[in-house]
Amino acid sequence: MRVEGVITALITPLNSDGTLCVECLKELIEFQHRAGITGLYLTGTYGEGVVIPLEVRLKVFEKALEFAPKGMYLLPHIGGATIDTVVELGRKVRDLGYKEVSVIGPIYHKPSRKGLVAFYDYIASKTELDILIYNNPGRTGYNITVEDFQYIVEHVRAVKGVKDTSRDVDQLLELVKRFGDKYLIAGAGDSLLFYTFAIGAPAHICGISNLVPEVAVALYKAVKEGNYQKALELQFEINKLRKIISKLSPEAQEVLRELMKRRNLRSGYPPIHLAYEFDPKLLDEATNLVTRILEVVKK
Repeated sequence: MRVEGVITALITPLNSDGTLCVECLKELIEFQHRAGITGLYLTGTYGEGVVIPLEVRLKVFEKALEFAPKGMYLLPHIGGATIDTVVELGRKVRDLGYKEVSVIGPIYHKPSRKGLVAFYDYIASKTELDILIYNNPGRTGYNITVEDFQYIVEHVRAVKGVKDTSRDVDQLLELVKRFGDKYLIAGAGDSLLFYTFAIGAPAHICGISNLVPEVAVALYKAVKEGNYQKALELQFEINKLRKIISKLSPEAQEVLRELMKRRNLRSGYPPIHLAYEFDPKLLDEATNLVTRILEVVKK
C-alpha cells in the first residue's frame, strides 16, 4: 500500500430505484481523474456502503476497475454489519482482481482489543487480502487507538495500514511517526487536509473532493512545494464550505450530491432514507463559495 496524494471517498450514484447509475459512476471517475486525484475509496461512509445492497457495492467495484484509468489507485471498503457479509464481499472483490481492501471495525457492539485482532485476522484468513483498517469513532462508537493499532499489526500480518478518521491530531501524528515507514497512514476528516500532509502522512482520504477535487489536489501540491501560505488559504476556504454543509444536513455526502449537480455532475440519488430537504439560501451560499474557492486555486 504505497500511495501518495488525495484519495476521494467517492459517493455512490444511485438511480431512483436504488440500482447503480453506471454512466454516472463513469463520469464521476473521469472527473476525479482529470482533476488529478490519486485514487478512489469505494463504498465507504461517503459511498454509503454499509446501507446499500451488496450487489450494488459489487457493481461499483467491478465498474471502477473498468472505468478507472491505469495507475489510479482503487481501494474497496468492504465493511458491514456482520463478519459474514465482510468475508463474502472480500472473496468477491478478490475474484475481481483486488489485492487489498479497507474494513471498518465491528459496528454496534464495542469490541475488545483481542476481539479486534480476531475480527481482522478472520477476515484476512478467509479472503487472503491485505487490509487497511478504517477507524471512524463517530460511526462505530469507539476509537482504535495507537496502542490498539500496534497490538493489531503485531498479530495480524495482513493489516497494512489505517485510515484514521479520529480527527485527533495527536493520534494521527503519533501514527505517522511510529508506523509511517512500514504502514500506510492515511488521514481523513477534511478540516485536516493541510495537517495530514504537513506532518508527512502520504495520503488523505477526502470527502469534499467529490465536489472540488481541484482544491484538494492544489492544497496537496502546495504543501509538497512548501507553499504553506497557499495551502492554508485553501484549507481555510474548505473549512468555510464545511461549516455551511454542516448547517444543511448531518450527512455531508447528501449536500455534496446537490452541490455536485450545480457543477453539472451526475451525482445520482441517495438511499431512500437519506432524502433531505435543503435550505435553498444556504445551498446558494455554498454554491457561490465553491465558485470563489475554484478561483483561488487558479491564482
